[in-house]
Amino acid sequence: MALPNTQPSFDAPIPGQAMVSELGARPWQQPSQYTTIEEAVDFYISKMSSDEVAIQIEDILEMGVPVADLAHVIQLSNVMEGVHSIDVGVMATPVLIEFIMLIGDSAKIDYETGLGDEDKSIKKALLNRAMKQFKAEAAKKSAEPEQIVEEVDDNSTKEEKVNQLTGLMARRI
Repeated sequence: MALPNTQPSFDAPIPGQAMVSELGARPWQQPSQYTTIEEAVDFYISKMSSDEVAIQIEDILEMGVPVADLAHVIQLSNVMEGVHSIDVGVMATPVLIEFIMLIGDSAKIDYETGLGDEDKSIKKALLNRAMKQFKAEAAKKSAEPEQIVEEVDDNSTKEEKVNQLTGLMARRI
């Protein structure tokens, strides 16, 4: 069986080349197209008022995607395209949420807002943290042997008291 040609290929891309580019080559590194909140909101309303986009939003809402998550995805994708800066996008997000909810209401879709879930997620995170601490303490207690020290004469030395600890997991001090 013949071995394949093992000549090195020098026309292949350098590892990691796709991860770097020249400064200013990406859309978000250029000045944004819309610099005020009003311009960004006008852009979103004109874009989302079309029937094609409204149908797509309705389909996404019917799949169960929360409105807030959809609004964040839309504004972040426009930040990456250089339409507006991140701070303008964050300030325009409440208007996006309201407009998406308007589209959902006009189509009579039972959607999730995703706005009240923060309280639940914080409570869930705190509960998980408390459970981890409880389990860690329980594991620590079960790993430590119970040191039952019988009454010893005051005349006995510290070494004698230590030697009285018995058991598989008994530790010496």
